[in-house]
Amino acid sequence: MARYSAGSLISKLRERVGMEREALLMLCGIDDSSLRRIESDEQLPKEVTLELIMKAMRIPLEGFVYPLIDYQDMAVYSLRDRLSQALEMGDLAVAQETITHMESLPAFNAGIQLQFKLSKKAQLWEMMGMPASLILPMVRDALKITFTINREKEIKGTRERVFILEEPELLHTMARIHAKNGRLDTAVRILSQMKASMDRLPAADKEKEQQFAPVLLSLSTYLLEIKDYKGACEISEVGAAFSAARKQGRLNPDFEYIRALALHGQKQTEKCRSPLQYAYFGFALLGETSRAKEVLACASEDFGVTINTYGVDELDFTQHPKVPYSRGEVVECYSLGTMISALRKKAGLTLEQLSSGICHKSTLLNIEMDKSQGQIYTLEAVMQRLGRDIYQYTTFFLSKEEFVATQLRDRIEVLIAERCFTEAAIVLGRLETLKRPLRHKVNLQFVMMIKTILFAASGNEAHADYPTMLLDALKITLPSFDERNIAEYHLTFNEIAIIAQYAAYYNRIDDPVHAASIYGRLYRNIASKYADEVVKARMYSTILSNYSTCLGRAGRLNETLAILTEGESFERSRGRLNVLPNFAFNKGYTLLMLGKGKESIPHIALSYYGASLLAKYGKAEYLPLIKEYARESMGLEFD
Repeated sequence: MARYSAGSLISKLRERVGMEREALLMLCGIDDSSLRRIESDEQLPKEVTLELIMKAMRIPLEGFVYPLIDYQDMAVYSLRDRLSQALEMGDLAVAQETITHMESLPAFNAGIQLQFKLSKKAQLWEMMGMPASLILPMVRDALKITFTINREKEIKGTRERVFILEEPELLHTMARIHAKNGRLDTAVRILSQMKASMDRLPAADKEKEQQFAPVLLSLSTYLLEIKDYKGACEISEVGAAFSAARKQGRLNPDFEYIRALALHGQKQTEKCRSPLQYAYFGFALLGETSRAKEVLACASEDFGVTINTYGVDELDFTQHPKVPYSRGEVVECYSLGTMISALRKKAGLTLEQLSSGICHKSTLLNIEMDKSQGQIYTLEAVMQRLGRDIYQYTTFFLSKEEFVATQLRDRIEVLIAERCFTEAAIVLGRLETLKRPLRHKVNLQFVMMIKTILFAASGNEAHADYPTMLLDALKITLPSFDERNIAEYHLTFNEIAIIAQYAAYYNRIDDPVHAASIYGRLYRNIASKYADEVVKARMYSTILSNYSTCLGRAGRLNETLAILTEGESFERSRGRLNVLPNFAFNKGYTLLMLGKGKESIPHIALSYYGASLLAKYGKAEYLPLIKEYARESMGLEFD
């Protein structure tokens, strides 16, 4: 699901299908001035107008104009999610079983649901090694549901087009099929066109977050195969930067391995050692032992490069099985509003409790009764308090100001994660000029939270005013906050982030016992309240990492190891890299404190090189501290 600026989307889709304004006006029965205001984002279309426009452009309404949940029960959505995860994990048996189930349901026989089923079936058949002659017609049939496609020239002109729904996945599948059948030039052209189109999306776009890095990985791989080594290097750098920021670093080892191979192809073997090291330790951190061994063999046998493994190759890293994210229990409902109502009642919350600090009780009641969809900011926060992600269930069509506000907010989060504080302050200034979005408590809290983070980043993280500023921001939506009751609250992402920073303050002023008590309550809160593990994962492991640090500093070493084991297992089983270097360092530190110096070395090495893999993308500011600790405490000199 995604967020769209309604006017610009309508304008781009009209151009994409080659429909003149006059034709759209005639088919929709709306006046020219209204269409101009809508397409220029001066006016948000009414639901009935949006329905008429999409119908005129022959884009299915179900699942696009309306939430999927408005046309079938929540169990149908759960089937979609189960299939997507099975394909991502390579579980062909579950994928085949799920598709067979889908094919027995009328819901998947037309429109958006049919496109989804065909898209995933094409991916499954590709993974099963079925012939291109069977897969490509299926891909084209799926694309035709929303995309006018020229059979011969495939996607000519896609560079300027906006993608919707399953189109990016279908085009990516098409490119992979061509590549497997020796048509690498065609595959590169398709993916290059896709990259050019997706480059035009904002860096923090929700759809781009899922699709961009895999497209770049395929593109860099095929460029390597056609011996465009310079192009492969350039694309792998772009892909690694995006993966570090928006894909939890999952694909970074792959991009580094491709970069090493491309440098070798350019006769620059002396530059290969660093990316090979990054790839090796990255794969090892993820528990992908076969890929790590492949890198070692390639380095030694093909490049003549020796990588010091520091004993990592002797660790008992069995190939870690991938586990699907749990999405939470399905509830009986027939619309977005009734779903929220059912989830609220299941959580044992009253209207007053769920809406408190977010919106008026009557606003939430109107949403639950389907009298109003509600603002995006309200629905985001309400669903977070219910442990779910609103974007899993609906597409948002926003006014220009709402769209800009959400994009700016997401961009700020990325910049803060990359520690680009000066640029984040500039983008925050742009957000503060949008007066209407800042009337909403959730957005006001976000602004105050970011200002507090910037205050700390300027050298004030131990300032006496810092915790007060955090609590002032928190109490905008949680006015009765008491840290003793943290485990009991139903918290939004912003509230979790603020409480985590509050705990970090006590760790910085050398009170790890107090910090650990806050982190422990927060960890238990997230573990119990966030039923959807996709959204839980956004904060869970970072909280566990910081909690383990405080436990270690407080001398509670056995508890530290237990928390580290839980965190490593969660991250590895979901293929998430970014927090694993933190866990590795804390494990190395804890083992050393327990008198197990030799056992600690490979974990410190994993931490250093895993952090190095992410450092150039602004994700590991603590790298010099690891190097200094290894030198002073263990006599290790990392190159």
